[in-house]
Amino acid sequence: MYLKMLPFNKTLFKKDFNMVKVISFLLAGILFVGVTVYVLSRYNSLNNLEKYYMEEGIEYDRDYVIETYKNETSWRLDQGEVTIFLVILMPIVLVAILFGEEKRNKTFEVLSVMPYTKYEIFFNKLLAALLSIVLPFIINGLIMILALLISTNLRMFYSAKQVLTWMSLNIYYQLPMLGFSLIFGTITGTTISQIILTIIFLIFPIGFPLLIAYNLELLGFAGHFSFNNILSEMADYTIMGVFDSLNGGFEYYIFYITLSIIMIIISKILFDKNKVERNKETLEFEKTEGFFKVGVSVCTALLMAIIFSSIFDGFSYESYGFEIIKVIIGYIVGGTLGYFLAQFSIKINRSKA
Repeated sequence: MYLKMLPFNKTLFKKDFNMVKVISFLLAGILFVGVTVYVLSRYNSLNNLEKYYMEEGIEYDRDYVIETYKNETSWRLDQGEVTIFLVILMPIVLVAILFGEEKRNKTFEVLSVMPYTKYEIFFNKLLAALLSIVLPFIINGLIMILALLISTNLRMFYSAKQVLTWMSLNIYYQLPMLGFSLIFGTITGTTISQIILTIIFLIFPIGFPLLIAYNLELLGFAGHFSFNNILSEMADYTIMGVFDSLNGGFEYYIFYITLSIIMIIISKILFDKNKVERNKETLEFEKTEGFFKVGVSVCTALLMAIIFSSIFDGFSYESYGFEIIKVIIGYIVGGTLGYFLAQFSIKINRSKA
């Protein structure tokens, strides 16, 4: 009886997972080639190296070579740049497909007239995204653990604990990315605007203070402000700060798990309030359009001031007055350009209905 009350719907889940399963298996394949194959090949690689040393008559310290291989394996499992990039990109792409592509294909309109509640639609999309995130790491993790059971020689280079930690951490890293992406999946009406705004606001907490710092420097106020400590503190608690959880301590895990849950709840609330008729527009909610225009205008103005100052650097004898003129021109051009770009994006995608 109670199971029927759960929002899980087999038909919806199957439809949603079919939309993203190619991405999930593609990630599994990339991880297999970039991580799993590398880890599993360590013993053969060691044998080949030792054979080469013996053929060439080169003396070597076997324990040192094994330790080097072990450290390289640990680095591949703990700090692989490719894995980090995929962990950031994966939730953004999944949500873009699950929400943006549904809006582009107008299938949300079809779902809205079928016997599904918005709660069911959102929940099953979330479930499909979570499975797609978990599956690649589970598959590769199980392969590496199974290899340890088959070949005891591999235990020189890594352990089951390391693999379980690798799996758990990379799934955990994606939770705040997923929650953050879901918010933009519910407030944007097109796939392109969803991806662009997600990426922009992902780096915004650090990028915006940097823009302000550079502009203060251009205006001659750099000596009165110190942004290094502020930026460091902000970076620790931004979405990207999740990757520093190992150094941050247990409170970081609590913070990011709680933050992920909060963002998912906010996304659910926004999804309930969005209007199907505004699908395929830049933004789903009219109230966000003003903030969007102001945000784009301000950021473009700050960026253009830096660009203008760089372009016209050395055109005349440097003076404080000339520097101020360059900055002001940059503000005017950038602010105007940003406003009209935001306005054009909203207008061109405005629903004709």
